[in-house]
Amino acid sequence: MADPEDPITQLAAAAAQLHELYLAYVNAGFSELQAFELVRAIMTAGLSQG
Repeated sequence: MADPEDPITQLAAAAAQLHELYLAYVNAGFSELQAFELVRAIMTAGLSQG
């Protein structure tokens, strides 16, 4: 019998991690806009290195 397929895709897991990062920035005292911009900058830097 085959193992069941994981309901969480790699893309969904990555999105959840980014959301957790965003919330961590907000909880650390950054505004929601600042937290979003930090996450966006990290994503942009990661994509340009790929």
